[in-house]
Amino acid sequence: MGTRNRRRKGRSSRFPEEVPTGAHRGFLTGGGFLNRRARYDEKLVGILECACQIFADKGYHHASVRDVAAATGLSPAGLYYYFRTKEELLFLIMQTCLVSLLERIRARTSRVDDPALRIRIIARTHLAHVERRGKQMRVLVREWESLEGDFRAEIRRHMRSYLNLVIRALKEISPQKRPAELRAAAFALFGMLTWVDQWYHPDRDLPMDLLADSFSGILLEGFRTGTFTPSRSAHTGEAERLLTAAWSRKSAASSILAGPGF
Repeated sequence: MGTRNRRRKGRSSRFPEEVPTGAHRGFLTGGGFLNRRARYDEKLVGILECACQIFADKGYHHASVRDVAAATGLSPAGLYYYFRTKEELLFLIMQTCLVSLLERIRARTSRVDDPALRIRIIARTHLAHVERRGKQMRVLVREWESLEGDFRAEIRRHMRSYLNLVIRALKEISPQKRPAELRAAAFALFGMLTWVDQWYHPDRDLPMDLLADSFSGILLEGFRTGTFTPSRSAHTGEAERLLTAAWSRKSAASSILAGPGF
C-alpha cells in the first residue's frame, strides 16, 4: 500500500491528468472483467508516452516491444507487467486520447443550448487536443484498424459517441435535413479537423483556435444554406439503390475513420 502511494505521488503532469481513471474498469479480457486503474502509475504513463512516440514515428507494425523497452529503460519482460500484448498497449494510447477528448467536449458543451455554438466549441476543442496531444491523435487516426476484437469495439464505441454529438447539433440547426445530409456534414467537419496533422505549420498558418473557427464557419455557412441536389443520373432508382447499399455497409465509426482522418 505504502509503495503504491509513494509511486503515485511522483506522477508526471504531461500525460496522466487526462488518463481516464475509470475508462478500463469494464474492459473484458481473459473471460472476465478486470479493473486496470491500479496500473496507471507513473511508470505506465512514461511507457505510454514512449510507445506513442515510437508508434507515431515508425508506425505500429514496424515498431516492436523491444523498441519501447529500449526507450523506457525496461526489459521487454518488465513491460508486460503493465500490459499483456503490444495491441493492448496501442489500445491504451488510443483510449486515453479519445476518452480525454470526449470528456473535454462534453464538459464544454453540456450547458450550451445553441447548437451552432456547440459545433464551434467541438472544433476548437478538437484542434486544441491536436495541438497538445498531436502524437496521440496521429496514432489514433492512422492505426485504429490495427485493433481487433474488444479493443476495436471499444474505440469504435467512442467514435460513434463523438459522431452522434456532432449529428445531434446539426439536426437541431436544420431539422429538415435528411440523415445522409447530416452524416455528410459531420464527416466534412471531421475531415477538416483531422487533416490538419498532414499540412499544419504553426509558423505560417493560423493559430489553432482561429483555424477551428474558420472550419466551423465554413461548415455552418454551407450547411445552413446548402441544399442537396442530386445529379441527373442519381435520379434513377438503380443509382439510389446503389448509394443506399454503399452507406449501409459503413458503420458509424468506419465512416469517420476512413482515410487519413478519423
